[in-house]
Amino acid sequence: MDIKLNPIELKEKYISWLEDEISVNRIGEYLEITSPFLDRYNDYLQVYAKIQNDSEIIITDDSYTINNLKMSGIDINSIKRKQLLSTFLNKYRVDLKDDELIVKTDIEDFPRKILFLMQAMLNIDDMFMLSQNKVASIFIDDVTKFLDEKEIFYSKDVNFIGKSGFLYSYEYLIQRTKTQPERLCKVINNPNKQNFQNTIFMWNDTKEARNNDSKLIVFLNDENRIDSNVLDGFKNYKVDTIPWSRKDEYIKLLKVS
Repeated sequence: MDIKLNPIELKEKYISWLEDEISVNRIGEYLEITSPFLDRYNDYLQVYAKIQNDSEIIITDDSYTINNLKMSGIDINSIKRKQLLSTFLNKYRVDLKDDELIVKTDIEDFPRKILFLMQAMLNIDDMFMLSQNKVASIFIDDVTKFLDEKEIFYSKDVNFIGKSGFLYSYEYLIQRTKTQPERLCKVINNPNKQNFQNTIFMWNDTKEARNNDSKLIVFLNDENRIDSNVLDGFKNYKVDTIPWSRKDEYIKLLKVS
């Protein structure tokens, strides 16, 4: 059967699905917002919002992210992890008060800021859960060093607005050429089902808005176990994956020519 895709219809279906998947409940002076994103416990990501004054809204994770890391035995006070935490806070414009991740916004910028907070929660959780033999090195630093050594030219920490109007962050952008399409890159330290679903969620929304032949490339840290279903899932969505132990086999995929 020859199926023709109607971009307006697809957008309407996507937004309708998104509206169905997001729930908002009042808890005291806060609004509890439950998103379609999943954390590593397979629970839906939740944040809390309240009016600080007539024009300012405070959105918080209620210390969920940092407390979970501590309960998992992760030392967030090591020098390397403090540097990594600072990087993510700056990247997503999130403040840290005690163990609480917080963003401040007005009603107009609310959708963008809430997504920044959720992406910060997911990325901090993923990158901090390092395998024991890799504590001295952060996976994303290794990827950046690899790209630099192989003279693969990229823009770092780029943001795109999806069809839904949400803003998504990608670790790298490799520009299109005469022979290669634009390539967006994500870095996943823990290649589990939850991170797969979250990545596909943001990619599907992004590529609908890009309206070109953009491709997604995902770097996977295979020092941490990769479920075969995750690899099959990315393949089904036509997403290229680069297992870190075999990274040198994929240079052609990353080169500009």
